[in-house]
Amino acid sequence: MGLLTEKKKVSIEISECLLEEMERYCKNNNQKQNDFLNQAIKFYLKEMKKEEVRNHLRDGYKKMAGLNQQLADEGLSSECYSYLCYEQRLVECEKIESKKG
Repeated sequence: MGLLTEKKKVSIEISECLLEEMERYCKNNNQKQNDFLNQAIKFYLKEMKKEEVRNHLRDGYKKMAGLNQQLADEGLSSECYSYLCYEQRLVECEKIESKKG
């Protein structure tokens, strides 16, 4: 990106209504139209970059949701198996204790 002092002249077409609104805003706020347009473009580009990041994050979270579900399912089945083994050992211990008593 070039220095802010490097300036180029451009020609744009905007609706008359939008031009009038900009002129009114600049007049009421003692702001040059060039400064207003530069700030507006910077603001718009900044917001567009934020939107790109939000979209990228949203897509990443969607992809991770499937992986998280898979990991949770695997963890749950592993926990269930461990719990089943634990209960079987308890039953075996109870049988041994009941034979002793």
